[in-house]
Amino acid sequence: MKFLKAFVYISMAAIFVVTTANAVEKVTFATFPIPLMVVDENTGVFIELVKTISSRAGFEISIQITPPVRTVSNFANNKAEVLFPAIDVFFPPDQKYLKSSEIIYVKTDFIFTRKGDPLFKTINDIEGKKVGITRGYPYAKALMENKSIIFDIANGDEINVRKLMAKRIDVFVVEEKSGLKAFEDEGQLDQMHYDATSPVSKQDVFFAFQADARGKQLEQLISKALLELKKDGTFGKIMAKAQ
Repeated sequence: MKFLKAFVYISMAAIFVVTTANAVEKVTFATFPIPLMVVDENTGVFIELVKTISSRAGFEISIQITPPVRTVSNFANNKAEVLFPAIDVFFPPDQKYLKSSEIIYVKTDFIFTRKGDPLFKTINDIEGKKVGITRGYPYAKALMENKSIIFDIANGDEINVRKLMAKRIDVFVVEEKSGLKAFEDEGQLDQMHYDATSPVSKQDVFFAFQADARGKQLEQLISKALLELKKDGTFGKIMAKAQ
């Protein structure tokens, strides 16, 4: 009986040590540059959010910042444990992944046009138009699969702003905050307009994890920490910096 008790105690201690070690083990995050949100490994609203989550959850992090396509590829090839910000359209139908039960936010894309030109609100409204989009950004399938739209792809939001102002494209479709920041940086905020009440698409943005035991553990840790940050107001304060 004494031997059995000793065995149980040792086993429990071992489990505690392993669990604790796993909780604080360094976690590799993969992301891509986003104006204002992901500037570098230490700067950006999403970077601050991830660092705050890791501090609350009790583990160290390593952040990889690469172009969008490479970021998704690195995650698919298990070179990163967590991908953020993630959207379902990143992944092919046969790829297995886990999603955080708590979302980061809802990505809303809008149709920006030159002031004086008509406001467009729906995908049907821009059929037959030359539509500027930004390379690597995750646009909704309903938009990208519309064969009646003429897409013009640029390497950055600022380039699309210049094309729009130069009338080289008819409209610019982009996420609201990123778009407004690009127009501001180009000094063109007062030269454009969009219907802020009519997003052309909405997509949930979340943390993506590998579909394995480790991924499940990380999903639970990160979703729990994210929920706590939302409840105590920390999340709102961080995200407000994007406005």
